[in-house]
Amino acid sequence: MENRIMHEQLTIYSGAPIIARKYDYEKFTFPWHVHNEFEIIYVEEGSGKRFVADNMEEFQAHDLTLIGSGIPHYMKSTPEYEKGDNKLRVRGTIIQFEEAFMAHAINNYADLSHIKNLLEDAKRGIHFPYPQNQEIIRSIIQLPESNGIIRIINLLHLLDQMAKFPDKRSLGSLQFCQTLSPAMDPRMKKVLSFLMNHYKEDIDLNEVSSLIAMNNSAFCRYFKDKSGKTFTEYVLGLRTGYACKLLIENKMDIFQICLECGFNTITHFNRIFKRNTGFTPTEYRKQFLK
Repeated sequence: MENRIMHEQLTIYSGAPIIARKYDYEKFTFPWHVHNEFEIIYVEEGSGKRFVADNMEEFQAHDLTLIGSGIPHYMKSTPEYEKGDNKLRVRGTIIQFEEAFMAHAINNYADLSHIKNLLEDAKRGIHFPYPQNQEIIRSIIQLPESNGIIRIINLLHLLDQMAKFPDKRSLGSLQFCQTLSPAMDPRMKKVLSFLMNHYKEDIDLNEVSSLIAMNNSAFCRYFKDKSGKTFTEYVLGLRTGYACKLLIENKMDIFQICLECGFNTITHFNRIFKRNTGFTPTEYRKQFLK
């Protein structure tokens, strides 16, 4: 059965482009969903699993995530929250703002270029680890109390902090979200664009290195320096990301996915998938199907 992702319609309009509110629930209940707006989720109290694109991780108190427009996501509380006789709560702050928020200024003014890059990178979801994120958290919890132009100013200040935060990391795989950062090294961008079109095929290292006029040894050093992974690791990561997307969609069986993603044998597929995600393909699919 196909895994359906709900499309949420938020009550945001151009006259009031920001929703900022505190929440206090018995548990997270909203299903696997997408919406057009950007979303900042701060968990002050609570624990469970956070699903963003094809990324799945445990979350604890002080978890902070920025999710881009159109990225599937949901939060799942731990099983302890299912018991009706406990006093557990999930509390925090949610900020949502329209996709075109101050689009002209952000896309054209040099002073806001770092925010433009942040919002581009949010297409994969971005995590801001605790305790380094405490200054950002202080800005988040104050935002629901502001109104009008002060709320807009406070959101810009918050995005400025997030964009300059040195320890942020992307969540979804590059392949799943199919985006390349505009701030990326042009040569690297050229290589990754090629890989995203050919990663399911047998790739000749000579062909890839010639794209940026390097010999194989120099290219491999350059690629590892820019990506943090070897060339082979990166290609296998792209294949794994695509496999994650197909597993979540739940339209193909695992052997079909293995072949579709460029793996020659199911044994190799299972081994690489578990190494990269911590789950077998079957286990991974079960996590996303409620």
